[in-house]
Amino acid sequence: MRRWYLPTIIVLMMGVLSACITPTAEPTLLPPTETATITPTVTATIDWFPATATPTLRPTQVIEPTPEMHPGVGSLLIDDLLATGSEWQTGRFSMGNITLGNDSLTIAIQQPKASLLSLETKNTLRDFYLETKVNIGLCKSNDVYGIIVRAISEYNYYRFLVDCQGYARAERVRDGATTLMQDWTPTGLPPGAPLDVSLGIWVVSSEMRLFANNAFIFSVKDPIFTEGTVGIFARASGDSPVTVSFSEMAVSFVDASQ
Repeated sequence: MRRWYLPTIIVLMMGVLSACITPTAEPTLLPPTETATITPTVTATIDWFPATATPTLRPTQVIEPTPEMHPGVGSLLIDDLLATGSEWQTGRFSMGNITLGNDSLTIAIQQPKASLLSLETKNTLRDFYLETKVNIGLCKSNDVYGIIVRAISEYNYYRFLVDCQGYARAERVRDGATTLMQDWTPTGLPPGAPLDVSLGIWVVSSEMRLFANNAFIFSVKDPIFTEGTVGIFARASGDSPVTVSFSEMAVSFVDASQ
């Protein structure tokens, strides 16, 4: 082999090797990956025994006693003012009849729009409590019945009326003229007839109080008549008859200082 051949072969071999070797590329640097932060899950704390709210204490309410509406009522003065020995005005009249019998006083009105009264003329009373049973036999709408107190005559007295719809009223009759003291007020009594009720009148000084079935209805004051007798009254408002009977009329002493 010739000498010039060897260097040439070496040069060719180096060229081949250079072509076969791929230059190594520089690594591309990526930004660092952020590590995900794990947020811890908050577990609710269960209060198995919660504190009970302390209620705000309110001041104790003072219960006022129910006022006594007929104070000072004492011993009986007259056990039954309709029993034998009493002196009531009775008789037959053009308007109807007033009869006393069996410890009961009855007013029966037959005349349309007529009225009758009867006074007990024996006992003059000043301060007292009267209570009586009333049996309403025949009575309609605006027909009335009632009690008279402190009567001086048939033309001068106080009159407490109840109509057949269950309303009450107080009047003063002076020299035959009527003055309203208390207009129609509900009593709680049922309307109509037949019906049994209890009426009471508490009379002290210038004050008079009406009761129906022991319930207070109203109070009136008037200084005109200071004493007198008691009586009963009934009136027909229309053409229908009215029949009312009074019984067990008791009168008790009242201490005006109480």
